Amino acid sequence: MKGAHRLSRIKNSARTEYGAYLIQCTTRFSQCKRLQLSTSIYPDTKNAATIIAEMKLMLKELNREGRVEQLLQLREQKVKLIDLYSAWKKGKAHLLQGNEQNNLLAELDEYRKTSGLSLTTTKTSAYVIRSYQTRGFIRETHTLSDLPHIVQKLQHHFSKAKKHDMFNYSRQHFLAFLHKHCGHSKQSSLYLSVQNIESLRITNRKPHHPFATPRELFDICEQITKLSRITPVTKLLYTDCLKMMTLHAFRPSEFLELKWERDKATGHLRITGTKTAQSNRVVPSLLYPKHYNLKNLSERRVTQNALNKVLRNLHLPHTSRDCRRTFSVWAEKAGIERSHILAYMGHKGREMTDLYQTRAITRDELDVDAQKMNAFIDADLKRVEVKKKSHFVPTT
Repeated sequence: MKGAHRLSRIKNSARTEYGAYLIQCTTRFSQCKRLQLSTSIYPDTKNAATIIAEMKLMLKELNREGRVEQLLQLREQKVKLIDLYSAWKKGKAHLLQGNEQNNLLAELDEYRKTSGLSLTTTKTSAYVIRSYQTRGFIRETHTLSDLPHIVQKLQHHFSKAKKHDMFNYSRQHFLAFLHKHCGHSKQSSLYLSVQNIESLRITNRKPHHPFATPRELFDICEQITKLSRITPVTKLLYTDCLKMMTLHAFRPSEFLELKWERDKATGHLRITGTKTAQSNRVVPSLLYPKHYNLKNLSERRVTQNALNKVLRNLHLPHTSRDCRRTFSVWAEKAGIERSHILAYMGHKGREMTDLYQTRAITRDELDVDAQKMNAFIDADLKRVEVKKKSHFVPTT
């Protein structure tokens, strides 16, 4: 490591340090470029030589402890040398990534606007952050560096309230925010500080109520058509939502926010989900809109809460999420291969065999799986055509 400094004497022999201080260092991780800092007058208690000596010691210590993230940020000039030095003197160098002093609420608001989150996730995130402000967990003055402390307080609060799923949702949301929006790698100290706060174990999960048979699904659709105070067009939308989501393994947000279209290559249904890397997928198409297009669907959009409310009014235990669970059960009963089911659900198997079987499903396989599902539904309905007007038709 090499260092250089310049001194200037002023009146009354008072020594003042100034100028451009240069430090060049080589680490076992990378060749750091020349680091340049133009500073104001240093305090009289320390001269430039002492400060440069401490900076050398700091860089050696970061290198020895494997603080690759800080050295890379320093080389790319995302962190000023004086800021890193100041944080190191306070024992907080491991938290410095270049944007820790940015306002937390402003960054979260920008994340919701620019990250391409689904409409449901955006609304949920805004509501949750507002509630945390009201309860005093997040304040206007908080910065990104305060995030680990905030998550720690949330863990303690939700653990006492026995609302483990709410804490786990918030923790995951903040991790995605740091990685996708703030640019922190998964090895950065701030990201690890939040990740090391363990998620709360959920012991009582919500019960699942998938539709037992296709006959049960169509019977429920008939009950919806007999409800009063709902227009005929809205009744059709509700029943079509249930059928489409059940037969194509939709997440509610994926269908209700119109993240689907006809796949040009296979003729089946492409779901352009964003929740996971596997969410963008092609599934066997069993039904498709006939009387109006996606533009009209967007004008008559159904919300997830409205659909769940209709099912509750019928005194049924089902929710919109159960449609997706139903597909998994029916596909297994129809004899569809497990690797295909994982692909249609947008899941990633946890076993090594699932990893090796992960691949794009061909058009012929999609056709065969669609035939299997149709055969399963026809067998359950005893091949009795449901005499009900619908704007969906089986795919040929």
